[in-house]
Amino acid sequence: MKRKLLVWFIIFLVVFVLAVYIDYTAITASSKPLETLNKFESYIVPRFGLDIKGGVRFVLEAVDTPEVKVTSEAMQTAISVIQKRVNALGISEAIVVQEKGANWKRIDVELPGWKDPQKAKELIGQTALLQFKTEDGKVVLTGAHIKNATLEFSKDPATLGQPVIAFQLDSEGAKIFADVTQQNIGKTISIYLDDKLLMAPTVKSAITDGQGIIEGKFTKEEAANYAALLRSGALPVKLNFIQEEVVGPSLGSYTIRMAIIGAIVAFLLVAIYMIIFYGYLGILSALSLIFYVSLELAVLFLLHATLSLPAIGGAILSLGMAVDINVIVFERMKEELKLGKTLKSIINAGFANALRTVIDSNLTVLVGAAILFYFGTTIIKGFAVTTSIGILSGFVSGVFVTRLLVELFLPQSSVKKPWMWGI
Repeated sequence: MKRKLLVWFIIFLVVFVLAVYIDYTAITASSKPLETLNKFESYIVPRFGLDIKGGVRFVLEAVDTPEVKVTSEAMQTAISVIQKRVNALGISEAIVVQEKGANWKRIDVELPGWKDPQKAKELIGQTALLQFKTEDGKVVLTGAHIKNATLEFSKDPATLGQPVIAFQLDSEGAKIFADVTQQNIGKTISIYLDDKLLMAPTVKSAITDGQGIIEGKFTKEEAANYAALLRSGALPVKLNFIQEEVVGPSLGSYTIRMAIIGAIVAFLLVAIYMIIFYGYLGILSALSLIFYVSLELAVLFLLHATLSLPAIGGAILSLGMAVDINVIVFERMKEELKLGKTLKSIINAGFANALRTVIDSNLTVLVGAAILFYFGTTIIKGFAVTTSIGILSGFVSGVFVTRLLVELFLPQSSVKKPWMWGI
């Protein structure tokens, strides 16, 4: 029996060391420039929410128009388009999610670390409907066939060095463009973006390779933004900005400092409480909680969970739930001790009889967290995720790790020493 316990103890130590290594690497990586991180550090570096890192948050709402009605399919397409546009901004931690329930027509966009809300609004909210029109106003091609669009610089001697947009069409678009240019040689084909005329060149010959250049006296930044819009595609529905929130990084640094202090104080208070009320058992519980904290952080880093202030609050809340498991088990063990049973019987009865209550209480919290995750906004989702991970980590810590420590390190003589049980 002891040999089996030692094997489990070695497994516990290996998991604990790995968790501590992940935690240490992730925390140290958060203070390094992104370009200096190795592959593993880049994978686990903490992601911070707006209230910690600072940045911009928008809420957009889709509205019906005479031409287009808002549908669930259109909302999914809009989210995909916005995600591509956000990626074009170079923000790796951006969040784009659709709200649930009565607000299903709303999209939450969070851009941690972004400092220019106006530029973000222009890129995210622009419809970006590209149209090629013949002289009679007929639309012969749209941006739906754009395969790629990039910023380039003109090689034409008349406009040498001017920023232009180079585009490439998909196979269907290339065929359409070839036919249209063949039929309009000597005529103009106007190019519009959201009904704004960009250029109206005269077709000199058929263009069959599906590639072209859009000129419009752009600045370099304008051409790059237009190219990003064309790559991401046009929004299928009209979106209105109904909320905008800017969070400064100074507020973020203050909140993270206070959150860290709060987490440390919470852990110390819980550990002191357990030692006062359960003596030696409380010390073993505190060791189990150290494992719980390291495991929870490691899982959060590996899952790329966004650490906002409510999310950290959820992690601290789950600390109380984790120690609650020990309280239930230890109280049951104290009852068995008063009945004069052997140490083995006390441990078996304590954990076995308390297990159902522990499972019921944890399952109830997990169901509530799942509902919050499904219906909540991004901030509420972060709270639900960290709470759920904390509950699961706490269950492993409170049920398995605490029992392992109790069976290995609680001496037989303790049944005659009530102070070791907090009695």
